[in-house]
Amino acid sequence: MGGFTSPPPTVATLLSVSTAVAFKGGAPGAGGAANDTILLRVLILKNAGPCTLTIGGGLKNDAGTQDTSHIVLTGSSSVDTLYTFEPGIINTAGALSLTASVANMVLVQTQAAQQGYSG
Repeated sequence: MGGFTSPPPTVATLLSVSTAVAFKGGAPGAGGAANDTILLRVLILKNAGPCTLTIGGGLKNDAGTQDTSHIVLTGSSSVDTLYTFEPGIINTAGALSLTASVANMVLVQTQAAQQGYSG
């Protein structure tokens, strides 16, 4: 089929630390840049003290500048919590950074952004 390219594969990552994890090209790694990673889904597993995921860096605010605040997604102590972003959140302002409040309790699904995309 002329002109059709399949999307890049998705990457599932269990955040095994409770410190910031940087993403580059849709996978964990240093050196990420704006417009290289799309966050598709977040699964926060139930935990006695509800776990959170902080999405930091990489996002623009409504003024079009890098947002220095962070988005915090919260889990539950009784059920697993799924967040789905369709078609996904792209890191338009810089490298994407994700921080789980509890190690091994957050699973994220990411994807490399298509070349040439700009937010």
